[in-house]
Amino acid sequence: MSNPALRYSLYRLGIFAAAFAAVMVVFGLFDLDGRGNVFIAIAIAASVSALISYKFLNAQRDAMSEALYNRVQAAKERIAEDNRAEDESVASITRVAGETSKA
Repeated sequence: MSNPALRYSLYRLGIFAAAFAAVMVVFGLFDLDGRGNVFIAIAIAASVSALISYKFLNAQRDAMSEALYNRVQAAKERIAEDNRAEDESVASITRVAGETSKA
C-alpha cells in the first residue's frame, strides 16, 4: 500500500475490529446478553482501539501527516502559479487595451 492515509485507516479499523471481537468474547464469557451490550461493546472497543492506535501507530500517523502536508503544499503551489498566470494575462490585456485606446 503506497497511500499512507489508507494504510493508517486500515490499521485503525483492524485494531478496532480486534478490540470489538475481544470485548464481545468477554461479554459472551460472562453471559452478558442484552440489547444495549453491543453499543457498550462498541464504546469500549473504540476507546481501547484509540489508546492502542495512539501508542503504536506513531510512524503511520506521521507518514500520513507528511503525505497530507505535501499534497496541500503542491496544491498551494498550483494555485499560486495559476494566479501568476492570470495576473500576467490581465496585465497583457490591460496593456493592449491601453495601447488601442491611445491610437
